Amino acid sequence: MRRRITKSGVRPRVKTKSTRKGYSLYGAVEVKTGEHFFFEGERMNTEGFQEFINRFSEKYPLEFHIMQVDNARFHTSAKLELPDNVMLLYQPPYSPEVNPIEQVWGWAKGKIAGEILETVEQLKERVNGIIADAGNAVLKSIIHREFILNALQQAGI
Repeated sequence: MRRRITKSGVRPRVKTKSTRKGYSLYGAVEVKTGEHFFFEGERMNTEGFQEFINRFSEKYPLEFHIMQVDNARFHTSAKLELPDNVMLLYQPPYSPEVNPIEQVWGWAKGKIAGEILETVEQLKERVNGIIADAGNAVLKSIIHREFILNALQQAGI
């Protein structure tokens, strides 16, 4: 739920459904170009993340990729088998503001805040449409973080 403007002392009322359902969406956005890769998984778990990084690696086989992730259990699982062209960079705990993909999730949630979608399929269609309509330039502007670009430049990347 996002903020709503109301008269002072009046609490905003927005229709909601009492049951909640969702789906798992994994994503990566390249900080320099906004090129992106998203994958719908069955669940947000080690197996789903493994499938995401495998498909990501297959789509971009010629480059070496550093993927910034948080410390979720499925990102740190000993069962993960990283492809040769993918490395995980773990961000500090409790710091979603430094992870570019978290900015994309917040932006996408803001686009659908307050909407009532009857089915998970409608939610998928809506989110996929938002991402498709955004394109590389919009996603690049959302994730732009000067400190990341400076670090890449100093590393010669």
